[in-house]
Amino acid sequence: MLDQKKEIREALLNRRKNLDPDSVLELSGIIQRRIIESRIFMESSVIMAYIPIKNEVRTELIMNTGLSSGKTVLLPRVIDAERMEAVPVKNPDSDLRKGSMGIMEPHPSIPAFDPLSIDLVILPGVAFDRKGRRLGFGAGYYDRFITRLRKDCVLLAPAYGFQVLDHIPADDYDKPADMIVTEMETIHVSPKCRFIW
Repeated sequence: MLDQKKEIREALLNRRKNLDPDSVLELSGIIQRRIIESRIFMESSVIMAYIPIKNEVRTELIMNTGLSSGKTVLLPRVIDAERMEAVPVKNPDSDLRKGSMGIMEPHPSIPAFDPLSIDLVILPGVAFDRKGRRLGFGAGYYDRFITRLRKDCVLLAPAYGFQVLDHIPADDYDKPADMIVTEMETIHVSPKCRFIW
């Protein structure tokens, strides 16, 4: 299974790396607009997003819309080799600095937020399948963090259409997304999402 995951990860990361900047902006714009126009986004008070790397779907429209509409917007901050926490940001331009993994994250002086308060997590990933199974970078940060969330917290994965595969091998500890939003479609995986889109 590890070999399968490695092959899928390498193939999809390579394809994503080869996206030109205009495509990243255009597709990310479509995906983000579909998310911010959704009922789940509108009704969520506390949203956790991510800072995109390596041509991931952009999130600035999600964050800025959330902030301008009075929502609490959280971003991940790495604690150690296994754990991360969710930290509120009011200004993504001034509240962030480069973290230990080279990714922009909230400044160490900002206190972390209670994960049980989160309504919606914008979930990054390298690949997904139609049952919500997710392939990340392999470090397991999100899988461990998700276990600390409320059962009704929605895990929403923005993805380019080519990132959605027919099947991804998964272990018991791999946490699936509840819904996936691409530039072409919305895939409802969990029953808790069927009435909130």
